[in-house]
Amino acid sequence: MKIGNTLAVLGTAALLTASMGLAQTKTTEPAKASTAAKPAKATTHVMTGTVDSITGTGAATTVVIKGSKSSDKPVTLAFDSATTKTGELVQGAKVNAHYRVDNGKNIATSITVEPAKPAAKSATTTTPAPAKK
Repeated sequence: MKIGNTLAVLGTAALLTASMGLAQTKTTEPAKASTAAKPAKATTHVMTGTVDSITGTGAATTVVIKGSKSSDKPVTLAFDSATTKTGELVQGAKVNAHYRVDNGKNIATSITVEPAKPAAKSATTTTPAPAKK
């Protein structure tokens, strides 16, 4: 009978220990709001091409740039008050544009007009100097 009582006591102790372990299980805390609401980092793009068209003035300007490769699709860039422009922006000008995508719209951050290359010197015919006698 002593063995039966000992087994009963050991069984009860094992059950109590297991139930106390389950009672102390940690609950998961919800994620903090500061880490869940981080905005996506803005990605900037760079493009080199030719100005296809210009509409509007000032901060409401929209420029369509055709890429330098024939396979490039034209990209429409909108200006805002922070857009920096260097050079005379005219149709047909070669430009280097930096832009970001904001709510599905391409916003120019800076646009630089590349200086026109000087015209190639035409081959001039020179007459040889008369031969000395």
